[in-house]
Amino acid sequence: MFGLSITERGHRILREYIRKGDVAVDCTAGHGLDTLFLAECVGEEGAVHAFEIQVKAINELQEKFRENPRVRIHGDSYVNLSKYVSEARLIMYNLGYLPGGDCDLTTKTEETLRSLEQACQLVLPKGVISVVAYPGHPEGAREAAAVEEYLKALPGSVFEVLTLRQTNRSAKTPVQHFVFRNR
Repeated sequence: MFGLSITERGHRILREYIRKGDVAVDCTAGHGLDTLFLAECVGEEGAVHAFEIQVKAINELQEKFRENPRVRIHGDSYVNLSKYVSEARLIMYNLGYLPGGDCDLTTKTEETLRSLEQACQLVLPKGVISVVAYPGHPEGAREAAAVEEYLKALPGSVFEVLTLRQTNRSAKTPVQHFVFRNR
């Protein structure tokens, strides 16, 4: 687990919880790195829902996944998650802003919390929600703190929450949460 990017580490952990034929969700699709990971994991029998609101990224995703009918790209906010998805084995969030994009266009705390509430209802038993938060910018710091408080309040009888952070690095280092639904 050491010497890996936060994305690589997350993918290694999450691979254990997703199978061929599952439904998975990338709530913040961006350039499609997590979407591609999910599509490979669910195989031809599964489905991936990818949410993105920035037109440039949507166009990139449509081009990247044009030949892949199991990937459904929604040009909509993750706030509307339950409008498109009724259940999922794995739900991923990579908060913050689009890499290489406008740093002022970030995920928003209130919207993230509303989406997480839906995700907790939609994730199947033995399924996982993954949230990567980036406290390195003002909205990201607020969002990271709010997400952590929200996750701390989840009932332990239903959810198990694991948080990974590099404790000997800057407080601005990304934090990754894994929310496992027991039942």
